Amino acid sequence: MFQRLAQGIQFDGQLLALWVFLGLMAGAAQAQIGFANHNTEDPIQFTADRLEVKKQGRVAAFIGNVNARQGELSLSADIVKVYYQRPETDEDDDTEDIGGFGGSISRIDTSGNVVIESRGDTATGDWAVYDIPRKIVTLGGQVVLTRQGTVLRGSRLELDLVNGRSTIQSSEASQGDNRVRGEFTPASSVEN
Repeated sequence: MFQRLAQGIQFDGQLLALWVFLGLMAGAAQAQIGFANHNTEDPIQFTADRLEVKKQGRVAAFIGNVNARQGELSLSADIVKVYYQRPETDEDDDTEDIGGFGGSISRIDTSGNVVIESRGDTATGDWAVYDIPRKIVTLGGQVVLTRQGTVLRGSRLELDLVNGRSTIQSSEASQGDNRVRGEFTPASSVEN
């Protein structure tokens, strides 16, 4: 009986090792990254060469050498468009908020040379959309995600700023064989 129990434990150990291996392989495209636990309630500061405000449509466009920061998250791009939601006010209140932009930011669209960094991790792409209510950033185009010597490439990357989960995909429209690419550096190589 003891021998049978020991065989069962060995089998379970092999099964556990198989699950860990498969989890690591599957997790390669959904790795936890330095974008976790981001405080999306922090204010967002912007700098740019130029700002164009379109009151109708509630859009502010930052153009040229745009940099933005929210807590530990930084973003740079050629163009950043900030979309505002109308503030919830009394229907009888006809006063206009300053510049027509009270309320909260609902979405940030970026294009051109997009770089997003947080806690040493970097994501780059041709464009990005920061969905503020959902706390998700989606990058597209030629996407590269870099973390401690590991590099993932694809055509679409979704970053969850709450749990840090990233999902990278490739599309049929991308060049090559339409597959996600990854290069992983063993821990001993990163530490040296």
